[in-house]
Amino acid sequence: INAEYMGILQKNMTEQLANAISCHAWNRDQSLIALSPNNNEMHIYATNGNVSDASKWERKWVLDKHGGPVSGIDWAPITNQIVSCGHDRNAYVWRYDEKDNDWKPTLVILRINRAATAVKWSPNENKFAVASGAKCVPVCYFEASNDWWICKVIKKHRSTVLSLDWCVNNKFIVTGGADMKCRVFSAYLEGIDPSEDDGFGEVFPKQHEFGEVLAEFDSAQSWVHSVAWSPGGFRLAFAGHGSNVSFVQILAGSTPIVQTVNFPNLPFLDIRFLSDNSLVAAGFDMNPAVFEVTGGTEAEPFWSYKQSVDKKDTASSSQASQSSFGATRAAFSATVNQGVQFGKTVEESSIWTKHKNIISNIFVFPPAEFPATKFSTAGLDGRVVVWDVAPLALK
Repeated sequence: INAEYMGILQKNMTEQLANAISCHAWNRDQSLIALSPNNNEMHIYATNGNVSDASKWERKWVLDKHGGPVSGIDWAPITNQIVSCGHDRNAYVWRYDEKDNDWKPTLVILRINRAATAVKWSPNENKFAVASGAKCVPVCYFEASNDWWICKVIKKHRSTVLSLDWCVNNKFIVTGGADMKCRVFSAYLEGIDPSEDDGFGEVFPKQHEFGEVLAEFDSAQSWVHSVAWSPGGFRLAFAGHGSNVSFVQILAGSTPIVQTVNFPNLPFLDIRFLSDNSLVAAGFDMNPAVFEVTGGTEAEPFWSYKQSVDKKDTASSSQASQSSFGATRAAFSATVNQGVQFGKTVEESSIWTKHKNIISNIFVFPPAEFPATKFSTAGLDGRVVVWDVAPLALK
């Protein structure tokens, strides 16, 4: 199948960087990528101008301050700070020191008694939020007078918080967790966030009350693995373990509208908006899937599954016939190793997708204008793949 005919340009980075990758993030110009090889370390690679060819990357730094597996990484594009969190119940903010050519960590005490599960910078990069197994979300900010990071804690969850995302206005977060709920909270901090109404006052009257539950949704009917907030601020999405994605349209002065799209394959572990009208999801299926607004109105859009990004190349999947000796040897090997009766034909199966194991997370490259057309995925196969979906002409 011709790649242009499929409408997909795939940037294949099939080089295995580790046995597994739990999370990853890029810097602003994609010259550096930070990832965790599913342990307590964070590796930073220089791409050397070859974003699409991991074999040409160079590992520059190994950061190993965490005392347990790293579960979340986010890279602030403007301030160039990295925040990481882990199962050691801590977070670190990393700043690059040009003089020493090294990354200097600052420990952030989260005041949680269970593992941290995810972390995300706010849009203004002046605070970050951490999901945790302690049924709470610490919102951390830098206090210049004391020269350290402190946090205020959002509670009101009933189980582990698995994911979170920020609203574009820097004041709200959306969370999803193992209590099968998606919630919107106020993360407004006096003295850091402006107190003026930015258009959400009619939607969320208690927007300036920190920790207040502004909205709650339970349409996933299963663990909420991932949540996302659209660039425009008035649409949300959350993915459940029941192989579904729910889309929320926030309306001023009325109840939000929720539409749930059931996916025919395996559940998603991460979702990201590419624009207000398109979203990419990935997880157990090992193949990113695109959803798009296909009808309805601006106030009540209708979402549909569009297509999966990775496509099987039928030409390359056909195999040449084996020699007589090769066929005999394969039959003997199947008998010895798999317990197959000698001489019986065995249909050999293989994983044809670029990823060979579960996709753990997605990173969308910030676009000059929406929709975003490039994103990367990292998986438990130790690979990172960059995808260019510009030919799909998403809205």
